[in-house]
Amino acid sequence: MNRVQRYIIKEILPVFIMGNFLFMFLLLLEKLVTLADLFFAKNVPVYLLIETIIYFLPSLFVMTIPLAGLLAVLIAFSRLSSDSELIAMRATGASNWSLLKPAVIFGLFSACLGLLMSAYLVEKGSRLALNNLNKIVENISISDLRENEMYENLPGVMLFVKHKFSDTDFEGIIAVNKSDGSIVTSSRGSISPTDTKTMEMNFKDGRITLTSKDGETTSISFDNMIFNMPMNINIASAVDTPMTMSIGQLIKASGENPKAAFELSKRFALPLSSLIMCMFGFTLGVFLSRSGKSFGIIISIGIAFLYNFMMLYLENLAGKSGINPFLAAWLPDIAFSLLLVYFLKRSFR
Repeated sequence: MNRVQRYIIKEILPVFIMGNFLFMFLLLLEKLVTLADLFFAKNVPVYLLIETIIYFLPSLFVMTIPLAGLLAVLIAFSRLSSDSELIAMRATGASNWSLLKPAVIFGLFSACLGLLMSAYLVEKGSRLALNNLNKIVENISISDLRENEMYENLPGVMLFVKHKFSDTDFEGIIAVNKSDGSIVTSSRGSISPTDTKTMEMNFKDGRITLTSKDGETTSISFDNMIFNMPMNINIASAVDTPMTMSIGQLIKASGENPKAAFELSKRFALPLSSLIMCMFGFTLGVFLSRSGKSFGIIISIGIAFLYNFMMLYLENLAGKSGINPFLAAWLPDIAFSLLLVYFLKRSFR
């Protein structure tokens, strides 16, 4: 690698790092709002929320690394072209292929980094994050239930109370079971956590209303009713998605599970897209030399949206409509590779 190529890579690297932070922030924005609500309204420990975000980062980096590579190479070559530095480099004997070499080298570096994330860290991080969500569920208490508002933070139950005497004692209680639609009304009662990670509901002077499949209702009155509701919902087991599987597990499950087959191919297709995106950034950077950084960011976000839309759409179709799930994950890479070949030919004329 000569001095010119090292100079170009130094131009790419800072933007690559900032680009990852930019796209990471955009992907995390919705999750940060939800986590902030858990911290301020549900009193979930802040360390638990920070850990959960950190554990989710590898699955996000797999998506941001190709896009940050595209942005970095695009902006670097756009600046070099607009400042006439590319003309000076060509005047010293640098060919188009030698100028493309730094983008290829950086693309290979990004692909290796993405492969490390997708092949090993995505599964580890996703499983740890889901385990943390179990702990977050355990931290949710009834203390944030408010008068005359529907409360839906208890799994499987919606609660409404007219008056709240304390964090555990209420009056005018309505409880709706989400699974069967049964309704429990009670003039007064208490709801409190137990040592066995359940929520004990003690209702007095009330009525249970049941609705059959035929639409007929049956009411049963009671003086006192106590039941325990489990709070330790195992989210990691309930949401055992292909994202939480290792490469070996995906290989075993891919024969029967189209989603697992798609995820297996996706683990390798996304890292390879880093190389494609970096080379794509070279061609766009030369073409958009007068457009500035802001336009480069807009172009990168637009391409990111298109690529991820294609990936998401094909993932939903995996195993359906006769589409091979192994091939489906590679279609966005194939489409962008064909587009890259077209732009490279235009750049080297």
